[in-house]
Amino acid sequence: MNLRPLLRRLPVLALVCLLTAGFTGALQAAGAGLHEATVPVQDRDRAARQAGFEAALDRVLLKLTGDRQVLRDPRLDDIRSAVSRYVQRFRYVDLGDGQPGLEVLFDGAALERQLISRGLPVWGADRPAVLMWVGAIHQGQRVVLGGEEGRELRETLERVAGERGLRLVFPVMDLQDQSAVSYADLAGGFNEPVIQASTRYGSRFVLAAHVQRRGNLWSGRWRLMGQDFQEDYTAEGETPEAALDEGLQRVADALGRRLAIAGLMASEDHVLVTVDGVQSLADFQAVRQYLAELSVVAEIRPHRLEAGQAVFITRLRGSPRDLERGVRLGRVLVPAEAAAELPFHEQRMSSVSLRLSR
Repeated sequence: MNLRPLLRRLPVLALVCLLTAGFTGALQAAGAGLHEATVPVQDRDRAARQAGFEAALDRVLLKLTGDRQVLRDPRLDDIRSAVSRYVQRFRYVDLGDGQPGLEVLFDGAALERQLISRGLPVWGADRPAVLMWVGAIHQGQRVVLGGEEGRELRETLERVAGERGLRLVFPVMDLQDQSAVSYADLAGGFNEPVIQASTRYGSRFVLAAHVQRRGNLWSGRWRLMGQDFQEDYTAEGETPEAALDEGLQRVADALGRRLAIAGLMASEDHVLVTVDGVQSLADFQAVRQYLAELSVVAEIRPHRLEAGQAVFITRLRGSPRDLERGVRLGRVLVPAEAAAELPFHEQRMSSVSLRLSR
């Protein structure tokens, strides 16, 4: 359906009401996995349950803030002291070998509000996948994890990813991957074959890692690559699994520091978001829903509609640059090549110019 006939027949305000009916606000609950955790407990008495709540809360706070260092921040103390207030439901589970566990689901929206009000970072549910190229020694063989290769080591990485709220993608390691990236490429730290082989997967973040024995320890070298950055890390452990665990923990900390949004903007000014390429009701609905679900967007409402363009007023948890960075993680919108021309009375406002990705 084309918007031009509607724009000629309906007042803008009426059209805005029509288009926005039924949509939810920006403070969407993240995926359930971000707000729940399972921890071992000694037994089912009240003291053990309270200790389980506190341990589970720390695991959820780690997922939400994205950085282990934040867990030492004293601004979290009063949240911890009122942990029961945030528990939505819990149940006891069997962790195997007779070990009881406590599975706890927290009120994620309430926790996020508490973090934001304290100026602490919040990493929302809009998390990009990380493509994992990992070379390791497994059962005496040099392997690149993926497919059936090194499944036990992959399980270690997937466990850590679950604890940190990460999305991992492993190469399928078919003939195309095997001919493109070798164990030697990863051990030698060669970027080019990894970058070229990654194009088929379309991931915004690519991780190249290599784990090998050095003396009495296993040592890992990790390289995280994005569109405009590259960061290197090292991690050690007494076993390959321990080295992989610590390495991915450090990568998760780095991603959290880069992608989490720290509190609300100091200024209460609103930010205009102009989106070009909006040609139909479906386009408008997709754009508004997508923006509303970004963790950087605290509030959003339609402002103006014109042929081929929609303008929203937003309030952000962060800066306009944080919004542009968040948009780049998805595939719905991209930054516009040129800033939109705004009416004179809107030029004093901060603005972000985007367009639909076609």
